[in-house]
Amino acid sequence: MVREEVATIQDREQAGYLLSKKLAVYKNTDALVLGIAHGGAVVAYHVAQALKLDFAVVPCRKIKHPANNWQTIGSVSIDDVLIHEDIHDIPQDYIYHQIQMSRIGIEREFNFYYANKTRPGFVGKTVIIVDDMLQESDAVLACLRSVRKQKSRKLIVAVPVIAFSALRVVNEEANDVVFLRMASGFDSVRTIYNSLPLVKEEEVRELLSRSMKAVVQG
Repeated sequence: MVREEVATIQDREQAGYLLSKKLAVYKNTDALVLGIAHGGAVVAYHVAQALKLDFAVVPCRKIKHPANNWQTIGSVSIDDVLIHEDIHDIPQDYIYHQIQMSRIGIEREFNFYYANKTRPGFVGKTVIIVDDMLQESDAVLACLRSVRKQKSRKLIVAVPVIAFSALRVVNEEANDVVFLRMASGFDSVRTIYNSLPLVKEEEVRELLSRSMKAVVQG
């Protein structure tokens, strides 16, 4: 586990730069930096640029609690579903519908990013999974398990700021967790950034296209 305390982070670009320093051992290797869209993709792009690594993007959807939009009850990745165990009061029809809608959205988003491009493969690779913050472990866990199914060699989670509760869970499933700051709760996770604008799908696709062009030209 690698951490470095920082007071605040200017934006996602600086977050990627700071994380890259903690991941310097992977520079110019065959490791792949995998950003969780949308905000995580921006951080991941700058990590990949700094370390001269391949960059890829994966969409994921959180399933919200029907009575509390701030609370998640699970998440869905391209081929994995993670549902909390303590959700007996939530109708199964709601959960099933949310899973199906999430899968449709993920497939549409994947097609948007990788139209006429080869989707990333993870067999035998060291994969650095990056998000812009981890308030909860759901999205990263679904992504971790999805990548592991493809027989990756090593799985690293790298985030600028992580909640303590999420760290405990993720640390059990990843080979390593790299972060800059640990936070105690929802508000403190977000306030480490000075600027945290919404990231659109078009921006993520542009970063992916820019990265692929650099590989061809390089």
